[in-house]
Amino acid sequence: MKFCHECGYKLEGYEKVCPECGNELKNPEDTEYFVESIFNQFLDDMNHLKNNTLEMLDDIDIGDAFDDFSKNSKKALNRDEFYIYRARKKLENSGDNQRVIHLCNKALVIDERNWEAYYLKGRALINVGRYDEAIEELINSLALNENNIKAREYIARASFLKGDLDYANDVYDSVLNIDDKNFDALNGKALVYFDKKDYLEADKFFKKASIISPLSASSKTKWDFCLKKLKEE
Repeated sequence: MKFCHECGYKLEGYEKVCPECGNELKNPEDTEYFVESIFNQFLDDMNHLKNNTLEMLDDIDIGDAFDDFSKNSKKALNRDEFYIYRARKKLENSGDNQRVIHLCNKALVIDERNWEAYYLKGRALINVGRYDEAIEELINSLALNENNIKAREYIARASFLKGDLDYANDVYDSVLNIDDKNFDALNGKALVYFDKKDYLEADKFFKKASIISPLSASSKTKWDFCLKKLKEE
């Protein structure tokens, strides 16, 4: 069964233009758009029913009941997970950070305890330079899932990028207390010490990180600079 993604009109399946509203029909491969349009049509119908009921009964409790029903229906259909799936894909593939933030917010309306929504939103906020907000969202994620070590890494990264080197160093230490061979934490501490001009400590952590995984070109350049400075002393 197929429907027009614009007005919800039931289609036979061969139409290129909706006979009801005249809208050009989407390619059937556009599954995500199609599924969302049907679900949104359902929600529009529910909201219309809610408003009509309120006009008849003038009872705010009825409105709250419909709002709860709408929210619980989305949750029962794993709608928040659908938003998270899309946010994850957007973050990994397109770099559309504003869209990621929007999708995570929609997921959190459905389930305010969705730790991954806070986590992905925090990462997207880092990418757009909103470091304080990112740290807040990542702390929320960590509060709901203390085993999410990546949240700690990104808290440290956001702190480093905003120039709070001491806090970044402390958070990287908390990661290493859990996993003493964590590459991102070791490399992160090296970068912190480099910015502090403590080249001896930076050299130590660059060395530890390089044993675990190859350094990026940027980290290699900074490590070479450390070694040069240490030779001059």
